[in-house]
Amino acid sequence: MATSTLSSLFNLLDSSSINEIAARLGEPAQAVSRGLESSAASLISGLAGRASDSNTMNQIFRLILQAPSDVNVSHLATAVSGADRPSAATSAILDSGKKIMSLAFGGDQPSILDAIGKTTGLRAPSLTSLLGICAPLVMTALGRMVRSDRLSQDQFGKMLVNESAGMQNLLPAGVQRYFQHGPTEPATSDLNVKPLSIRTVPESRGTPGWLWLIPALLLIPLLLWLFNREHDKQIMRAAAERSRSGAVDLGTFVVRTLPGNVVLNVPEAGMESRLLAFIQDPTQSTNQVRWIDFDRLLFNTDSAQLRPESQEQLRNIATILKAYPDVHVKIGGYTDNTGDAQYNLRLSQDRADNVVAELVGLGIASDRLEAQGYGEQYPVADNATAEGRAKNRRISMRVTQK
Repeated sequence: MATSTLSSLFNLLDSSSINEIAARLGEPAQAVSRGLESSAASLISGLAGRASDSNTMNQIFRLILQAPSDVNVSHLATAVSGADRPSAATSAILDSGKKIMSLAFGGDQPSILDAIGKTTGLRAPSLTSLLGICAPLVMTALGRMVRSDRLSQDQFGKMLVNESAGMQNLLPAGVQRYFQHGPTEPATSDLNVKPLSIRTVPESRGTPGWLWLIPALLLIPLLLWLFNREHDKQIMRAAAERSRSGAVDLGTFVVRTLPGNVVLNVPEAGMESRLLAFIQDPTQSTNQVRWIDFDRLLFNTDSAQLRPESQEQLRNIATILKAYPDVHVKIGGYTDNTGDAQYNLRLSQDRADNVVAELVGLGIASDRLEAQGYGEQYPVADNATAEGRAKNRRISMRVTQK
C-alpha cells in the first residue's frame, strides 16, 4: 500500500484548512486536529468491522467508488456550519458521508460521538459538524487508494482491516468495544456490556479447579507476543516514509525499562533509545551541546501541522520525560535552504512550537520545554541533493537539565 488512509486524509488538509474549520466551529485548532484523527480512526474501524458482511461491504464499496478524487474542505466547512447554502456537488458528498457514518456506526453513533467528545473536549454540536466534514474526506482518501491500487471489493475489505489495526491507538477510550464484534450490537447498559449468562456448572471431582489456570497462564506470553508484534508493525509503518527520505535504519526492537517499571518497546537505534542512553549515562553532561534527531516525526508539506504518524514517537518521548521528571529539554526546528530564508525560519519555529504543544498536551509541564527554530542554519547534509535536503528538514531535541 502506497500510503495509509490517515496520511492520504491529511494530505487533503493543511494548517489553514484546520484553522478555518476551527474558526467556523469556535473550537481550538489543536482540538479540531485531534478530533479529525479520532473521527477518521473511528470511521475506518467501524467500516473494517463490516468487512465480513458482504452485503454491507458492497454498499460501502460502491459509495467509495463514487467518491470524488478531490474535495473542497472550505466548502464542506461552510456547509456544515450553515453559513451558506451548499452546492449540489457539496450536498451530494455530504449525503454520502452520512451514509458512510450510518454503515460504519449504526445505532452506536451517539455513543461513539460522546466518546470522541470526551477525549477531544469538543462540544457535541461541533463534533457532529466535524464528523460531517471528516466522513467525506475519509471517503475521498479511501477512493484515491482504491483507484490507485485498483482494489477489488474483497481487497478493499482486507485493506480496511489492516488500516484499522494500525489506528487502534488513535481511537478514544471505550470506543474499541463497538468494533470488536461489529459496530451495531445492541447496548444493554450505558457501557454497552452484555450481561453475563450465569449458570451452575457441576463441579468435577476428578480435576482440581486450579488446573484450569494453567492454560490461561500459558496464553499470556502469546498475547504479549501478538501485542508487541502489532506494535512493532505500527512503528515501522510510521517510520517508512522517513526511511525513504534518507533516515538511517532504526534496527530491531528492544525493550527499555524506565523508573516505575514502565516498559517501552522501541527501535534499537531510534531516537528514544539514544535519548535514554544520554539521560541514564552519568558521564554525559548537559554542558555538552548534543542534539538528538527525531526519526518518526512527519509534517504536512510546507506546513507545521504534525501528521498522525508522529503520535507514537511523541507519546514515547512524553513517557520518558514523565519517568525522569528532573529532565528539561529544548526542541530545535530546522529546514533545508529551499525558498526564502525568513519563511524557513518561521516554519522551523512553528514546527518546534507544535512539538512542544503536543508534549504539553501529553502531560509534560511547559516549564520543562523550550522551542527554537533555526531555519536553514546548521545543515547536517548537502542541500544540493534531495537526500541531503530531506536530512536537513528535521526536528531535534537537546537535554538541557537532568
